[in-house]
Amino acid sequence: MKRVLTPLLVLFLAGCSTITHNQRVALKNGQIHINGKTVFLKIAKVLRRFDHASDIEKLEKDLPIIREKGYNMVEFSIYWDQFDKDGDGQLEDAPVESLRHIIAVARKQGFLVGLSTEIYGVGGGTVPAGLFDRNPDIVAINSEGYPVSDTEYGFGTMVPSLYAPAFLETSRAFIRNLAAAVDSDEVFWYETSVEPQYIGNQSIDYSVHARQQYEAWLSRNGIPGPAWPESFPIPQSFQHDPTWNRFRAEWLAEWVNGDAAAFRSVAGDHVLIAVDYLETGGPEMWRRNGDSRTFLRNLTCANVIQVNWHWHLGTRSPNTIAYENLRAVMDETQRDWAISEHMTINGSDYFVEEMPALLRNTLEQGTLLGWEFVNVAARTADPFSLYNDDWSPKPTMAQVDLYWDAWMDEVSKERQKQRQ
Repeated sequence: MKRVLTPLLVLFLAGCSTITHNQRVALKNGQIHINGKTVFLKIAKVLRRFDHASDIEKLEKDLPIIREKGYNMVEFSIYWDQFDKDGDGQLEDAPVESLRHIIAVARKQGFLVGLSTEIYGVGGGTVPAGLFDRNPDIVAINSEGYPVSDTEYGFGTMVPSLYAPAFLETSRAFIRNLAAAVDSDEVFWYETSVEPQYIGNQSIDYSVHARQQYEAWLSRNGIPGPAWPESFPIPQSFQHDPTWNRFRAEWLAEWVNGDAAAFRSVAGDHVLIAVDYLETGGPEMWRRNGDSRTFLRNLTCANVIQVNWHWHLGTRSPNTIAYENLRAVMDETQRDWAISEHMTINGSDYFVEEMPALLRNTLEQGTLLGWEFVNVAARTADPFSLYNDDWSPKPTMAQVDLYWDAWMDEVSKERQKQRQ
């Protein structure tokens, strides 16, 4: 449902500028500029059910409160199974109308708007059951030969094979239909599926689709890689083989690139794409992405990279490995990525006393784009929420909201330091 808007969206590739609602908004040198003024984003990630009218009615009442708290961008998480119950890639009317409505409300209140997609089966997203019913072979297979479910994050959701054509074709049809259902001129950026990875606590994917794609990749590139094992369990020597993991890293990046291309095929080549980058720096990273720098080198679609594990949850200290990998690949490829965080703070992972060191680390390591807060909702009993029922901040969020001016002073000082 694309239409020409007034004022028109104009994007200049040098500097990534847009003109929308009589404001010139630019992403340049890793930072946001609105009408020539550098702006630090305070992003409210809101997790709501778009298939529940009461949730959207409540969110509409909450948006003015969120705006009063200084948030200048709101990002809505789009869960595939809420918008497409049977998993055929087609959107249902009710959640689409709710999404269009809440985007319009948010824009009228001065928010920049982002859309984040959840189309995988690890970390909270759910692939509609109907897609698995029609294509039972799309389930990922682990090194023991068993179908994979999300045992790492505890959701138990079925995990699709990223190599399965039916999954890729249907999920990208969903993405294209989502992009066509909204005004791309109203969306500041689209975020590809949250925390792209395979999974961290199992070695995957050894499905028939993975074998087909791996052997085609070897042939296409003229690489003498190890032969595919003929039986389960998959030997450790193959699981850890650098050629196999190079393939996995490149394929993971191409999955993200392909999803971004699906958005751009409808919304236009100019639209901004944000991509999460999960990096623990731990010994399990080969399971998650094959090889971090290979993944990043092949990630050609992104404008914004959102780091996860900017704070090490084991040592309770700043984690700089993701930033170091990003800077190294940026220097190598001459890419100009904006760097911030996926979930700078959420309601459950961090402690009050950690806030100063955590936030200063993000300012020193990123590009001063802004901070993202999850979940911005007034729910005292929900540990993932950052606010109480009366919208007073919970203790970790209070370290941000109650000292916002002081933090903006630190942002200004860091900008001056980085310009020197």
